[in-house]
Amino acid sequence: MITAVLAGVPNGAEGPEWDGVSEGAAEAIAQGVSKMTFSAKNLESRRGKFASCSAGYSFGGGRETVGNVRIEGKKNREVFEGILKNENVERIAGFTNNMFNTFAHKPYMEYKETAEALQAHHPHLRPTSPKTVFAATTINMGPRSFSPPHVDKGNNAGGWCVVTALGPFNPDKGGHFVLWDLKLAVRFPPGASILFPSALVTHSNIPILEDEKRYSIIQYSAGALFRWRYNGFKSDKAFLASATQDQLAKQTCGLLY
Repeated sequence: MITAVLAGVPNGAEGPEWDGVSEGAAEAIAQGVSKMTFSAKNLESRRGKFASCSAGYSFGGGRETVGNVRIEGKKNREVFEGILKNENVERIAGFTNNMFNTFAHKPYMEYKETAEALQAHHPHLRPTSPKTVFAATTINMGPRSFSPPHVDKGNNAGGWCVVTALGPFNPDKGGHFVLWDLKLAVRFPPGASILFPSALVTHSNIPILEDEKRYSIIQYSAGALFRWRYNGFKSDKAFLASATQDQLAKQTCGLLY
């Protein structure tokens, strides 16, 4: 069983080509963050002290139905959506999704089919890129993005998330990705990506130097989205209130829809 993939960069694109992609994505984030404003909750969280913004769609956390992730302020939304549409950011999304499909095809197809089903049933949902099967994307916008040990319990435990490191920092001095349960500390240079089950494996980053900058792009899907789909596009509470024994058995096996 493959637990995590150190995807690195695309084969054949090492060197100037992918360096340009990495630097272009980092520059798009740096320019974007200078135009955005952030509330206190978007400047500090259990994942660290840095600016962050999210887009896409989700379920849970007090939501009564599946919906788009809210971005505070029209200007913030326009700027952040512009970052996501940047050609370098989209190329990263395409590469990492190809890696997901290559190393975990069955979970990848579940993500793909779930995304397609949700977007067909709820046409108002806005994916972050046509190249991703993940429901949401968070960008940690620094200036010094690194996180203490944590797990992302809301993410789908049966699949992976993707983390891509960006920014002008020395990967020999800091920014290493630590998978605590696997007892691994991995050198994690700008432009590289890692795929792993963030809901199951405790992970963190080693701090970077004081005068450096580091950003990261995280693609993920909430586990509640899959349950919503398998419940026939309803919450666990609504499903259990009306389900027959046959439906309960099929839902447990993921065979209801």
